[in-house]
Amino acid sequence: MTVVSEAPSEATPLLTASRPSPKKTTAVWECQVTSPRGITIVVALISVVLGSAGALVVVPRTRILEDVLCHRFYGNLDVRNGAIDERLCKHDEIQSELAYLTGLITSIEAVVGFAFAFPYGILADRIGRRPVFLLSMVGVILAMSADFTVLRFWRIIPIHLIIYTSLFEVIGGGNPVTTSVLYSIVVDVHLPGDRASAFSIIALASFAANLVGPVVASRLVESVSAWVPLCATLILLLVGTALIYVIPETLPTKPEAEDLPQKKSRISSLTSHFQHTLARLFESCTMLRSTSLTIILFSFLQYKPSVLGKTQFFLQYFSKRFDWPLAKTGYLLSIRGVVSAFTLLVALPGLSKLLLSPKFPFRFSTAKKDLLLAQCSAAIATLGAILLGGPTISVVLFGIVVAALGDGLTPLSRALIPAFVDPQHTSRVYTLVCMVEAMGTVFAGPSLAYFFTKGMQWKGLWLGLPYVWLACLSGLVVVAFGFVELKSAVHQTSPEGEIGRPGSRGEGETV
Repeated sequence: MTVVSEAPSEATPLLTASRPSPKKTTAVWECQVTSPRGITIVVALISVVLGSAGALVVVPRTRILEDVLCHRFYGNLDVRNGAIDERLCKHDEIQSELAYLTGLITSIEAVVGFAFAFPYGILADRIGRRPVFLLSMVGVILAMSADFTVLRFWRIIPIHLIIYTSLFEVIGGGNPVTTSVLYSIVVDVHLPGDRASAFSIIALASFAANLVGPVVASRLVESVSAWVPLCATLILLLVGTALIYVIPETLPTKPEAEDLPQKKSRISSLTSHFQHTLARLFESCTMLRSTSLTIILFSFLQYKPSVLGKTQFFLQYFSKRFDWPLAKTGYLLSIRGVVSAFTLLVALPGLSKLLLSPKFPFRFSTAKKDLLLAQCSAAIATLGAILLGGPTISVVLFGIVVAALGDGLTPLSRALIPAFVDPQHTSRVYTLVCMVEAMGTVFAGPSLAYFFTKGMQWKGLWLGLPYVWLACLSGLVVVAFGFVELKSAVHQTSPEGEIGRPGSRGEGETV
């Protein structure tokens, strides 16, 4: 039940529609900020706090869960009780059970998010951002507390109940709702032209949390105790929840004339709104008649397995394969964070500018540029996954860098979508993107656990089997993107910024 703020994406209008002007907010008490920039800074601060909480929890929780399984394994065999050397916990049976437990935890979280993010998103559009955010955080804190309780009292509470602690996130919808509400607040207070810069601020905040969190967690586990970062996680969650009170409610209020005719109760109004939105969602599936759009959409299935393979699962895999302590392995996550930040904030913008430059020998439309970079990113991600499954530490470390260089695949795929749909349908397609990503999350953990178990059974080079699986997923994206036809795009933006439609392009415009 990680609480990690995701980088801003086109999917954020899931809860709100674009508006021609920002909402004017009024402070309820003098400590609240009301300017769009001030609200954005507070949202970024919340993202840092919650992102840090999520980054702090991964290493210590994995170590404690491994230790619990280790005690159960050796205790049942009457080997000994008390402290057990971590190296003895790398037994295949223990690691297989650990992989399946963490994988199933991720799957349950995904199912909860998939089932409840949509209705809670509708609720946020009806009763306000803050109430839904607070409700979501209540569920997250309860789930995290239940998780830690099972870990602490594992001799009394069956450890396998940890799989179901995420069900507390039914209250509020969990992290997907929290993230969506925060981005909706930014959308509420900014004009469309200002939102990109606001999202960039939040992205930097998220990157900062993901860079610092693993290092701090690993250091605390090494020097003090694995329980210290877990306690710090709960404190950070409470602080992040309290910070929402610094922001006034940003949901635009309806004119009084619209509120006078109250023939329906609030419950019936919510039901009607839900049915209408659900009908629009099913209607959006008709847009999948475009083969190219369908290919792009299903490319998001690989996103969550890829992320899991480079973060939480990587901790266990590397620690098992090379007999490293989990705390020491946690430092490697920051390497990936640095390279990923460079890729998304420096490399991709620079390459995009180069490919669209009039001085570049080949003329690219925006859509063609995005497709080329997406294919290259998928190819790099494929190579990175193969290297992550390598037999030596140096190969795997190089794989961390290469795999992070492929982190641009998902944002580039998102950027391709507007070329294949009319503007009024864009938010619906991005809702489908969120649903496809959730589907990928459901099978991500169990599939990695399955291939990891098989690899341990077959020994040797087969230990890298989970990353062969991830390489196959990314490789399929490379091949599939070769069948994306830009000629079927609804519109494309040329380097000069004109919009070209099929049948009406100028002679000098490229496809």
